[in-house]
Amino acid sequence: MQKTKQLSFFAVFLLGINSIIGSGIFLLPSQIYKELGLISLLVILVAGLTVCLIALNYAVMSAKIDEDGGAWIYADRAFGRFWGFQVGWFGWLLGVITLSAEICALLTALRAVIPALTHSWIFNVVAVSILLFLGIVNMFGVSFMEKLDNIATVAKLLVLIGFIGVGVFFLKDSNFALNLPAAAASSTGGFLIAFTSAFGIIFYIFTGFNFLPIAAREMKNSEKNLPRALMLIMAVVTLLYLATQFVVIGVLGSSLGSASVPLAQAFNLIFGPIGKMVILIGMSISILGVAIAGSFNTPIEMASLANEKQLLPGKLGQHNRYGAPWVANILTTAVAILMVLSGGYLFLVKLIVLASFVQYVPTILAVIKMRKDPSVPHTFELPGGYVIPGLAFLAAMYLLVSFTPTILLWGIGMFVIGWFIYVVDKYHK
Repeated sequence: MQKTKQLSFFAVFLLGINSIIGSGIFLLPSQIYKELGLISLLVILVAGLTVCLIALNYAVMSAKIDEDGGAWIYADRAFGRFWGFQVGWFGWLLGVITLSAEICALLTALRAVIPALTHSWIFNVVAVSILLFLGIVNMFGVSFMEKLDNIATVAKLLVLIGFIGVGVFFLKDSNFALNLPAAAASSTGGFLIAFTSAFGIIFYIFTGFNFLPIAAREMKNSEKNLPRALMLIMAVVTLLYLATQFVVIGVLGSSLGSASVPLAQAFNLIFGPIGKMVILIGMSISILGVAIAGSFNTPIEMASLANEKQLLPGKLGQHNRYGAPWVANILTTAVAILMVLSGGYLFLVKLIVLASFVQYVPTILAVIKMRKDPSVPHTFELPGGYVIPGLAFLAAMYLLVSFTPTILLWGIGMFVIGWFIYVVDKYHK
């Protein structure tokens, strides 16, 4: 049997950076600034620390369970088949909604240069057309996707680093006045509500790390290096996000709260239309790359649920002659279209955070339950016993508070649909 190629520490680091940075940092700085002004920097820091705690639990479980699949495998092993199915079901939905959100983000960015996209019906027609195109392309192999993903990785890093490096010379001291928006400044309760709302929004920019421990299991000395890689990745991403938010506040000031594409509008203020266009091109390439990766990986996840442990009907795991999971691809594209038509970018972001929550909590609870399980390896354990998993669980529960009743109802609806599919499939088997 051929030995799997080991990943270097640097390769895992780049993999992590690429998996986390998406459209959120390009579009959401204005949303959290609108909630908390300068305190939005603190929200980013708290969100980064929270995800760091959760990521460590994934590192523990990847060392205990040597199977591909991530959170749904952990839930299946720790809590049984039904919960494994539900976590896997929400994992697939997470991929679908992320795909829809990235398409919405792309067209939101392009509105700045294509005014016709401000009309909802044109926006929807273009979004659906892109999703159909990606669905068709995904029927024919992977090499095209891999090349575009690499281009997108370079684009997103160049845009962010270039923006920070240039924008830092155009900061205005007056833009850093600690003036809270009226709702947050009205009372302690108002501040907590604003902070929780901003936390629930900005948490999205840190999602995407959860597949990394699975992909990086074959790295050299993974028990020792994976936790270090995770900590370094989260530190770099958090600092990059903090620097971006700091610079965009310093350049735009109070006008940031109404900016639809903050980074592009900041460069427009500095360099005029050319600067704005440069940022928009880089943003578009980056966001499109994330969408392409999602359109490719999400059907594979559904096929895995059907094939690995038969948690979905076998039909969903069928592949065509090009090796593409064609049934899963059609369903992914169809549901992504429905999600695009169901709400705007911010609505989809909140659904993504909810679906991520369903991935995180079972993984944390699995760490707690299996800490002393003699049937699994204990090559890597978190220091402090149950302290870190406990803190991660409390942080995840705080995330739950940020969801609106509408988002929670959507989550319950997804759970019920998943339960129905599970029961029907079990009956037929």
